[in-house]
Amino acid sequence: MDGDRLHQLDSQFIEFYEAARNALVEAQKRKALIVVQDDMMLLYHRDLPVLEFPGLRPALYTKLKTIGHMPLAIYCLLREHAGAQELPGAVTVKLTAYRDELKALAGEVDLKQEVDKGQVARRLDIPARAVDFLDQVLSDQKVSESELNAFVGAQAPDIGIALGGAARAQLDACHERVMHIKHDVLTEEEWGGLRVLVLGAYMARQGELFLQYFAEFLHTPQQEDRRLIYFEGADIGEAYDRLGTTMLDSQASNAIFSDKNRLHRDVLADETTKYLKTLITELDARPDRNAQ
Repeated sequence: MDGDRLHQLDSQFIEFYEAARNALVEAQKRKALIVVQDDMMLLYHRDLPVLEFPGLRPALYTKLKTIGHMPLAIYCLLREHAGAQELPGAVTVKLTAYRDELKALAGEVDLKQEVDKGQVARRLDIPARAVDFLDQVLSDQKVSESELNAFVGAQAPDIGIALGGAARAQLDACHERVMHIKHDVLTEEEWGGLRVLVLGAYMARQGELFLQYFAEFLHTPQQEDRRLIYFEGADIGEAYDRLGTTMLDSQASNAIFSDKNRLHRDVLADETTKYLKTLITELDARPDRNAQ
């Protein structure tokens, strides 16, 4: 059937597209490509072995981010049960385990040394307050919504200090590695052709730390620029596909439409926008529509 042959023909387009996309990714790796994922920064360049630069999550970053997350952890555990007459047994078990872990790690989250070194503005009371709050909740076997909100809301100033310190620690670690790459590994020409691929969580896209850093350092926008690409997820293969797609679409779009951004939105988008106006106008003009 003609439909099957047409489908087969379009399948060939996909095959050609994927081959071209993969070739672009491999070419970029030979030029210069930084990949940031979790604790690791990878550098591809020339045909040399991939260079690994671990340590994007230094100890101070981990400590401060863990402290900053404590109120959120408690909120997540209790929000569904706030206002109930009694906490379910399963929730009590989780609260007890979390409270016991906080007590056991009290020394690990103490910030005296970091304050003395000037790395953190002051010691944070979140861990101790969290233990006291959980002790009270476990004793009462209940918590009201206002009590829960009051507790987590009171931690906001300390959360700001904790997360601010974590951001600075991670930025320092990132900058140290990037400076080494720029000055000791890549040539000036390779640096000029460098692309950066950042893997991260969905909700982190807006204002994500590494996006902000590389946008500032490479003098490029955080979005709508093909030199800096963000991939929502952890699958490195899919991330490389995203890199190749953005590069290929930009080149093809410029060649076909003289607009490098045209293929970065759905190919049917423009005509859809125009035709929808016609459809809605026709729908509004229908007699049965006006009679409703």
